Amino acid sequence: MMTKRKVFITLALFLVSLTLLRIGWLSFYNAPDHPKAVQGELDLRDWDISSNRPISLDGEWEFYPNQFLLHEETNHNTSTQGTDFIQVPGNWKTKFSTEHKTAEGYGSYRLRILVNPDKHQTYSLHLSNIQTSNELFANGHSLKKSGHPASTREQYTAKNAPSTVTFSSDKSEIELVIHVANFDSILEGGVLNPIRFGTGSTVGSEQSFTMSLQIMMVVILLIHAIYAAILYIIGYRQKSLIFLSLSLIFGVASILIDDSQLLLSWLPLNYEWNVKIFLLSYMGTAILLLNCVRFTLHEFTAVRSFRWLTILNLMYVMFILLAPAKYILFSVPFFYILYFPTYLVMPVLTVSIALRTSKDALLLVLVASALTTNVFWGIVKNLGFIDMMYYPFDLIIALIALASFWFKRFIQTANRTKQLAKKLQMADKLKDDFLANTSHELRTPLHGMINIAQHVLDEEKESLNKQNAQNLELLLTVGQRMSHTLNDLLDLSQLKEGRIHLELDSIRVQSVASGVVDMLKFMTEGKMITLSMDIPDSFPRVIADEKRLVQILYNLVHNAIKFTYEGTISINAELRDGQAFIHVSDTGIGMDEELKNRAFQAYEQGDTGTSTTIGGIGLGLSICQQMVKLHGGTLTVSSTPGQGSVFTFTLRLSDREEMDSIAMIETSTPYVAASNNESESDLSPLKPILASDRPKILAVDDDTVNLKILGDILSSDQYDVVKVTNGKDAILKLDSAQWDLIIADVMMPQMSGYELTRIIRERYTLSELPILLLTARSQPEDINSGFLSGANDYITKPINAFELKPRIKALTDLKRSIGQRMRLEAAYLQAQIKPHFLFNTLNSITALSEFDLPKMNDLIDAFSSYLRISFDFWNSQQLVPIRHELELVHSYLYIEKQRFENRLNFIWDVQPDIHVMIPPLSIQPLVENAVRHGVLSLSKGGTVQLRVERRDQCIEISVEDNGVGMKEDKLTPLLHFQAREKSGIGLLNTDRRLKQLYGEGLKIWSQPDQGTKVSFKIPLD
Repeated sequence: MMTKRKVFITLALFLVSLTLLRIGWLSFYNAPDHPKAVQGELDLRDWDISSNRPISLDGEWEFYPNQFLLHEETNHNTSTQGTDFIQVPGNWKTKFSTEHKTAEGYGSYRLRILVNPDKHQTYSLHLSNIQTSNELFANGHSLKKSGHPASTREQYTAKNAPSTVTFSSDKSEIELVIHVANFDSILEGGVLNPIRFGTGSTVGSEQSFTMSLQIMMVVILLIHAIYAAILYIIGYRQKSLIFLSLSLIFGVASILIDDSQLLLSWLPLNYEWNVKIFLLSYMGTAILLLNCVRFTLHEFTAVRSFRWLTILNLMYVMFILLAPAKYILFSVPFFYILYFPTYLVMPVLTVSIALRTSKDALLLVLVASALTTNVFWGIVKNLGFIDMMYYPFDLIIALIALASFWFKRFIQTANRTKQLAKKLQMADKLKDDFLANTSHELRTPLHGMINIAQHVLDEEKESLNKQNAQNLELLLTVGQRMSHTLNDLLDLSQLKEGRIHLELDSIRVQSVASGVVDMLKFMTEGKMITLSMDIPDSFPRVIADEKRLVQILYNLVHNAIKFTYEGTISINAELRDGQAFIHVSDTGIGMDEELKNRAFQAYEQGDTGTSTTIGGIGLGLSICQQMVKLHGGTLTVSSTPGQGSVFTFTLRLSDREEMDSIAMIETSTPYVAASNNESESDLSPLKPILASDRPKILAVDDDTVNLKILGDILSSDQYDVVKVTNGKDAILKLDSAQWDLIIADVMMPQMSGYELTRIIRERYTLSELPILLLTARSQPEDINSGFLSGANDYITKPINAFELKPRIKALTDLKRSIGQRMRLEAAYLQAQIKPHFLFNTLNSITALSEFDLPKMNDLIDAFSSYLRISFDFWNSQQLVPIRHELELVHSYLYIEKQRFENRLNFIWDVQPDIHVMIPPLSIQPLVENAVRHGVLSLSKGGTVQLRVERRDQCIEISVEDNGVGMKEDKLTPLLHFQAREKSGIGLLNTDRRLKQLYGEGLKIWSQPDQGTKVSFKIPLD
């Protein structure tokens, strides 16, 4: 922390240095003492124009308000009596009538310059900031025009661009007349900046030098802006860099729009956009620099006053963008009120930080002070208090100080990174020690559990029932897998410390490979994988540690099984260059170049995305490589994504002389250990069945051990559990039964649990088919991905039965309650008989009572039957006899036939002896829809046909009409809930109930002017 004394002394010396440098610049480049204009006349006859720098034509000019002076008029009026004079540069507002009260108007400036006549002499004039349009005349000749000055607002065109003109004259008097018009700025007008006068070479050199300085600063600022943006893009993600880059870009715009106004010579901007860009560039630079400092000094990030200052500035920026130039110019004083305090805040912030923190912050104090000083002098210049050539050194010094700050911070960050790297290396060693110690501590109780389980299985196997014996065997398998993981951790620790010693011997690779195949064949159960060993019996022995060779092959084959979903995994060998090359090949997912480069690093795992990551801690391949190196060999991998991988390691031959006796290596019959997929009944497609009282659960997991555990947990609760090992099989089984719950592992090969869930959600809603995801990771992003994909719930592994059972019960109860709600909804819809249907039917009964009593009685019977069945309690059941539904349909059609007579015809095509249970109110909505929206939409009416017929293993029910029909765009949304929210849901309800029961809903065919056919199938047991 720096003392106040040191900070303020440094700041004071810095400000004094900046001020002295600027004063020196002013004194060096300001014009020497020269004559001033007096009463419209400037006498330069005693002034050597060619040997001196350009001068300013300051002083008293003749002024003619509300008049554009012509050359002829000036020739006839050489007397100055009665002529008004005005100070140049200066605001002409006071020269107009008092009623005017604004700077709007037009007029003429006139100056007579007395020179020594020289026909070879050329003169130049530089004009700038003449509000807001002007035309220059020299000796009656128009030299330059900016905008179009006129006596009326309609004829006038505003433009305020600097210009340099060159002319020659052999006369002793040069008459300058400037026509000026201003109808935009109500605060100031006229010639506001000095007019520079000199020879053509001196004025041109001065302006070229000024523009060169501005272009130099533009290039410097752009380089720094690009540099800051690149730093942010490549990973140094600090908001201050973005604000710095943007502020520098706005700073470039402010340089180009001010002083020489280079932007106006490059772009055809009108006066209004000239004003807007001028103010926006300066205001944007201030806002962005303030936020750059704010985010660099993290202590002030959340300070509200800075936010309000930023908001106030942004509001003024919006005003500049939307308001006309006239009102923008009127608000210029408000601009200065906002602009300069914004820069005053920066030194205050940086000084406060420098007093509290390290001396590095002093560089930021210098940056802020240089910027504030530059802004102060810029305001003084724009207000007309001084005339000064473009001065770049404040900005250059600020950029040097800023670059010094960032470079110093970079060096400090690099040093801290080195220190952190050392700490990380130490932490890595401590981590390895911790894992080794933890593994040692876990091995004893784990082996105790394994030994106890093995003892019970050996001693009590005869007295145990089959289920308990299988559970103990499963416990032993899981324990052995955990033991292997602990052994890997211990081996990694020992390998790093060099404490593994090999017991080399002459080993037959064939025997070791066959044993490894037998050890791992259980992992292929439920997978279409063939595991084979293809090493010939005649293959020579190798020099290896048998225990470590088993470990190498076990890890490689285990890894191949994890990443192979169907196909072949084989172990083979060949002789090459006097060494044994052992290959473990698979037809799995393969690896890309990036994954191959890091495959042998510790704790690296194959990963094709978070949704397909396969379990493990990523030590197997790293340990294999180090074990092979201990044997004096190498382990390499060749792989192609989507085609598989081949891991190859080399071993020394036991007796090199045996190679000479091997003329040909005959491959023995491959040793095959593959799962018997044909015998697994749960993998074959199931026939469509009716929903039973026991909830049906489809469990999906690529790990058969996890499936076994899941099945054992749920068996006591009387669930029907069907197991599949991948998402594709799960999708095939969706239509084979009515499922109450899907339990899916998130991390599965080929198709992850997330993808499976999304596919299921395309057909079933959250309530129609709940999904419970099993995940080994419980990070918020993983849980969020599960819910976004459409899961109802999730549970983390390892599975806790006390947590799993209540969740499953809640989800299955939800599924069944939703099914009951849908049935009640259908019954409710039917019970809500439309009033006009009742009134029309009663009117028909009344009408028939006057002339046809028998038909009236038949209509009353049909109406009574319709009402009785509509309010029948059976309608809330899951299934009813088909005759119940047909009776309702028949009553409805009879009633409508009596009403519409020849406009409605129906064909009753129902095969006899069909006795089947169907969902209630599944036919009647289809018939009613065909009548009301099909045939009765035509003035001539039409025919409705109901067909019920037996097919192969199902009953097909169809309702067909020859009514108006529908177009494809209206047909598609009929069975989508989102498209039906504001219309009837009878068809939708029927479709969803059919899908829940049988896996297949309504099928609709329709053509405009041809009719519509709706059908569905009821499977037979």
